[in-house]
Amino acid sequence: MSDGLTSSQAQITSSEVTLEQDEIGLSRLIRSIKLHHTRLLPLLGSHLFIDIYNSLLPIISPLLIQKYALTHLMAGFLNSLLSFTGALLQPLYGFLCDRFHSRRFILLAPLFIALSVLGLAFAPNFGVICLSLILLGTGFSLYHPKSTATVGILSPEHRSTFVSLFVASGSLGSALSPFFIWLFVSSNPDTLHNLVYAIVPALAAFWCLKQVYRKKANPVHHQAQIRTQTNFGLKQLLAVCRKKDLMLLSLIVTLRSATILTLIAFLSQLITNDWEHHLILAAWAATLLNVGSLVGGLFGGFLAERFNSRLLLALSLMLAAPCLFGFLIYKSLTLLTLGSFLSAWSNSISVSLSQQTVPAKAQSLASSFTMGLAWGLGSMIIPVVGWFADVTSLTHSLSYFVPIPIFLAGLCCLWLSDCSQDKNV
Repeated sequence: MSDGLTSSQAQITSSEVTLEQDEIGLSRLIRSIKLHHTRLLPLLGSHLFIDIYNSLLPIISPLLIQKYALTHLMAGFLNSLLSFTGALLQPLYGFLCDRFHSRRFILLAPLFIALSVLGLAFAPNFGVICLSLILLGTGFSLYHPKSTATVGILSPEHRSTFVSLFVASGSLGSALSPFFIWLFVSSNPDTLHNLVYAIVPALAAFWCLKQVYRKKANPVHHQAQIRTQTNFGLKQLLAVCRKKDLMLLSLIVTLRSATILTLIAFLSQLITNDWEHHLILAAWAATLLNVGSLVGGLFGGFLAERFNSRLLLALSLMLAAPCLFGFLIYKSLTLLTLGSFLSAWSNSISVSLSQQTVPAKAQSLASSFTMGLAWGLGSMIIPVVGWFADVTSLTHSLSYFVPIPIFLAGLCCLWLSDCSQDKNV
């Protein structure tokens, strides 16, 4: 009887200790947010305003197809062009940011995006559309490596949480994006001239970034950045590229992004053309996809500080695959949202782990691999999906190219080294 009481008392004591530790951890997190809020909040705001353009091409894609008589293959090429300039070039800009630690790179990002929106609004032909998308992608490439690295170094103790907040702010922008873009194109679908008013978020992002990357910045923070970013050259770049876990994480994100980008690229066409629904339903589906990503990103960041990140990555991706396949078969927006929620667990986890695999002076470069290069490589599958859709049907093509890559990404997580994990189940 006494042994039973002792066991019960031990369990109660353990629960009290765990609760007390959680309260201490939460209070530390709140203090850290208050300490860095002058930089964290503008960074979150800028990410929201930048990523509000994520659905620009997918939403206007049906209008471009109709106006310029594009095929699925040509539409897929436009998506790949945007992803190439917006993702594959990120390691270059990440390296330059780590090498020269200049604020000019990131301040150019919203200006390039504003120019691209103006180009799309008045594009006379297919060539100008391509040039505008190159500017849009370049703006994305200039923004993400430096901003993600800055968030990561604000509070190394709460890196996963800060990164998850940063990812969530971008997901919120992406969630608002479909209706934001639809607001300007719905009034007059025959022309895109109203897109000129969509440059406002880009200008707001520029203002936010000016608050973070001021010339007269906090001297302590500025010196910390200088110490971590000097002496970073080609030798250090090659050393980073030889990091096995970083390359494996990049492969995982590549496979996951192949699924997500394919779904994003053809979601509007699938719902409006194949399923014969109104464009507003396509915008609603895109919003649900991004809302699931927003909530899932926050949830993943919360779990990453408490459980084994490798298992969380595998679990989220392997469970997302059947949900997204079910969406295509049963036309269920609930399954689409659930699949997006599950797959988004991996967002902040993969970025946080990638930063942990490299020295502090290579944070921008590491972030560019998992937030840029991997997404660009994943986008290369989109023209193949478009070609297969032209040969068969879009629904048939997506039923193969949506669930398979993300399931393979979950399997790849099992080969991540345990040494990268700082939490245990």
